[in-house]
Amino acid sequence: MVELLMISLWFALGAYGIWYICKAKTYQPLTPNEIIWTWELHKRKTGCNASQIHSLSAEDGKHIGFKCDCGYEFIQKRLITQRVRATRFKSD
Repeated sequence: MVELLMISLWFALGAYGIWYICKAKTYQPLTPNEIIWTWELHKRKTGCNASQIHSLSAEDGKHIGFKCDCGYEFIQKRLITQRVRATRFKSD
């Protein structure tokens, strides 16, 4: 009985570990240009006639998405197993 319980617990822990590695997501910061391009792509695809982005979503001081005046919300996420790309900002 105890062996069956231990096998079940190890199986559950292994299944959770595989799920965590394959499906868990975290936020990916966006550059200002990426936010503008994504918003313009949204406007073209949906026919949105909003004139500006309603608000920017931020985490740890970095922009991760936006909310359009029409109600569309975009948040950039990536799998935790993906590499983090370097975010470069051009200074004018």
